[in-house]
Amino acid sequence: MLRNIFTLVGLLSIITLVASATLLMADVIDDFNSPTLDPDLWEMKQVGKASHTIDGGILTMTSPAVDSGIILYHPRNIEDMDITFEIKLDVSGLVDNITCGSMAQLMEPQLNTDINNNLEATLFFVQGKWYIKQDPVVIGQKPPNPGIEGQFKPDWNVIEITFSESEGAVIFAVNGKEAGSIDKNPDVRERYFYISPDTYTSHYTGEVKVDYVKISGPGSAGLAVDRLEKLATIWAELKQ
Repeated sequence: MLRNIFTLVGLLSIITLVASATLLMADVIDDFNSPTLDPDLWEMKQVGKASHTIDGGILTMTSPAVDSGIILYHPRNIEDMDITFEIKLDVSGLVDNITCGSMAQLMEPQLNTDINNNLEATLFFVQGKWYIKQDPVVIGQKPPNPGIEGQFKPDWNVIEITFSESEGAVIFAVNGKEAGSIDKNPDVRERYFYISPDTYTSHYTGEVKVDYVKISGPGSAGLAVDRLEKLATIWAELKQ
């Protein structure tokens, strides 16, 4: 019994050291190895017949009907942060579009006009290409398409989106290559990162699989602190 306790304490010491190193790097990686979503990192909005599963380290989001929709949000307002999201996703379930980017509210999927009027800088996968939409020119109106587009792989792709308050820009990269940089609208006050295979309840269906999301940059440091504090709490409880 005593030996088991010492073993557990030793393992927790190693975990704490690893967590401390992660904090110093200010990176947080969610590889979806837990059966439930981490509420510090994610908030899921789904309506109709939409659903999500976590199996074998893969998060699958599915919208099987036109009146369904599903959106995964990072729940913090990131507008005043320098923060990067790296996402490895499988787009082989693409039907109409798969999107990852930012929105002005933590909205449930709904009519296309309501979603479009809250859309901010976002990368779209559609049949045959990806393209980028910029921030809205007028807050509350559908954002324009600046004509930035390219090709993607038929299955797994790695997308990197940097929201830079210091540079006043959103920078996109697709599979290790910079895809484009767009200016942030300084009138934007709220910005929430999201991933979705179908944001609408008036159009579209589809599915996306997510292998991991890495959150890095100064804006991720608070998340790393929260995780370290949770480990410290577990450590304190074991020592009692």
